[in-house]
Amino acid sequence: MGSTEALVTAEQVPDLLLAALPSLSEEWAEVADDNADSGSPGGRLGYLDASWVVGHLADRLAASDTSEFDAAFDYIEHLIRYGDAYVSELGVIGYLEGMQMQTVTSRGVDPEAFRPWLRPLSAKYWEAINRFWELGTPIPHIQPD
Repeated sequence: MGSTEALVTAEQVPDLLLAALPSLSEEWAEVADDNADSGSPGGRLGYLDASWVVGHLADRLAASDTSEFDAAFDYIEHLIRYGDAYVSELGVIGYLEGMQMQTVTSRGVDPEAFRPWLRPLSAKYWEAINRFWELGTPIPHIQPD
């Protein structure tokens, strides 16, 4: 990323989500107010939004419908790689760690089934999250290649 490029901010995340996953647009219109919070970055409870998206992806995986996964994982990689500090962390903790938790606890989907769609930086963070769960090793900031 060149130094003149602006980082993705929390305000931009919903539009990026719907551009990546237009199939969520109708449902988003119904639930958008649920996680609105004027005191939070971007006016949204971003981690609850991420949980909602992760739940959608887990449901799609359980139904063997991965047609949106390339776009979804490109979106997550974009948040991590080009987001400001909050947005990047949202990508790692809200989305990736969410996939490791919510899919196991509420849907019975093996989180490792998401692995084929991880992008380069996401894959590194996925491994760091695994080390956190297994060894208690803090999740480091990982520089993009």
